[in-house]
Amino acid sequence: MFKIYKKQKSMAEICLRRCGIMVSQIIIILLLLIILLGGGYYLFTKKFTPKVETNISVITSQLTLCQELVTVKYHYSDIIAIKKSVALSKSLTLIKYSGVIRIGIPDMLDCDFEIYNEGKGLKIKLPDVEILGNDITAQEVFDENQSIFVPIKTEEVFAKIDEAKEKTLEELIDDGILNEARENAKKVIQQIMISAGFEEVIVV
Repeated sequence: MFKIYKKQKSMAEICLRRCGIMVSQIIIILLLLIILLGGGYYLFTKKFTPKVETNISVITSQLTLCQELVTVKYHYSDIIAIKKSVALSKSLTLIKYSGVIRIGIPDMLDCDFEIYNEGKGLKIKLPDVEILGNDITAQEVFDENQSIFVPIKTEEVFAKIDEAKEKTLEELIDDGILNEARENAKKVIQQIMISAGFEEVIVV
């Protein structure tokens, strides 16, 4: 009976020892997994996160440099005639004027962008193009014949010029100049961002 008890005790000790070894192995495996996962996460964040952050900084700085982006400048000139008459009194003024229309994006920081493909690709959504200016750059009265009874006032001249320049702008819009300005903006921004290091740039 004594021998049998001793043998049973030895078997129990062996089982306990084996269980202890298995637990130790499991703990070691878990520790190795934790180390591997932690190392992988560290390498991933070290490799990709700074690159994305750097690219965001590059995009912002490039857009800041653009600020107001003019993509179409249209120069125009014309002659207007102002006539007034009362009974036999007549006045006539011929005015030659020149102007420039600027169309583009007023603030490039209003763009939305998305970085993809591990920082190699960039998608930018542009805001709408706008009329940035329609300014008269020169004007000259080259023929004038005024009557003291029906004088042509300065404000009448300015009003006529304003009317003429607005008509010019409306005609250009009807001809599709806003679409032209937007397409030009897409090309400009695409080239800027490719020069900044992005392999693929989509501008919409």
